[in-house]
This record gives sequence, structure tokens and C-alpha cells, in this order.
Amino acid sequence: MTLRIAQYGENILHQKGSPIESFDIELSRLSKDMLEAMHQVEGIGLAAQQVGKALRFCVVNVPDHPEYPMACIVDGKALSPSLLMPLSLANPEITPLPSDEYYYEEGCLSFPEIRGDVARPERILVRYQDLDGVRHELECDGLLARCIQHEADHLNGILFTERMEKKVYAEVKAEVQALKKKTLNTLKVGKLPQIPIPESKE
Repeated sequence: MTLRIAQYGENILHQKGSPIESFDIELSRLSKDMLEAMHQVEGIGLAAQQVGKALRFCVVNVPDHPEYPMACIVDGKALSPSLLMPLSLANPEITPLPSDEYYYEEGCLSFPEIRGDVARPERILVRYQDLDGVRHELECDGLLARCIQHEADHLNGILFTERMEKKVYAEVKAEVQALKKKTLNTLKVGKLPQIPIPESKE
């Protein structure tokens, strides 16, 4: 089915997600559709709130990059991050691991063309369930850790602009306000703001 990515100004983006309790074909279909929507706009992460569903569920697909090495341990076993991708996370819970916080420029599919530096822990532990409801523990760092933290924030109704320091947010404030105004004006005339996502042919 065609998924629409919610834009800043829509209330759904500030809603906390309900826990995933049913690990069925509907969840698998949601995961597949979210990944397709994300790939269409060249994203690396997408949360359920961004497709209009207040659930504790997100997907990520972080590619290997020689300039941004990543390492991960899944259920106690070291594994190449590429073997995990794409990754669906239900009910993720994040614990920062001893590491430095670092700044990195983030973007968001719900904030087209708006980017800014955000400080996050370098290493994290993520406890989550897969599409079958099986529980896992994932230790990771680098861009994968950052992406998961960004998406987990969405599940709690927190947006990346709210993580920016005041001086960083000041640089994008006008763009953020303009986007919100555009979104609200679009909703006011009975339309839905969106990034067009082609429907799956399968």
C-alpha cells in the first residue's frame, strides 16, 4: 500500500507510541511498507509515527560507509552491521553505554531539507523484539547507534529539532516554522502534506 510520510506540524509526530503486542502478518506488512517508503526517499530510518501510526515500532537500514565504521554485538555475538540490515525494531529500549557524546548533522524525513547538529552517545545497548516477537540485545555504535536513537525518539514523540542546542536550532528556526505553517495551511484546506511514495507493485 501507499504510505504517506507525516510532515512537521502534524500532531501524530508528538504522540507516544503504544507497545507492539501482536507479532503477526500485519506487523510484517507494516515493516515492508515502511522500508519501501523509506527507500523511495533515500532515508535510513523511519518510525511508525511518521506513517501515521502511534506505535513503538521503527525500521532502519544503515549502509556501510568507509568513513563511518560501525560495530555491533547481537545477543553476545559480534556481527557485521550489514548482515542485520534492514532491521525492524519493536518496543526498543535504549541504554547509553560508557562513551563520549558527539555531534553529528542529522536530518529527518518529516523535516525535508532541514538539517542540524545533534549530540548523542556514541555507543548504546538496544533491547528490542523482532517481527516474530523474539527478544534481542544489540550493542552498536556510530551511525547505526545514532539512527536508532533518532527513531526511538520519534516513538516517544520527541523530534530531532528538540535535541538541538539553542544556537543550532536558531539557525534552522525560520525553516522549521515555515514548514509548520505550510503543513497547517495544507491541512486547513482538507489536504494532506506528503512526500509522494509510489505504491508497491508486488
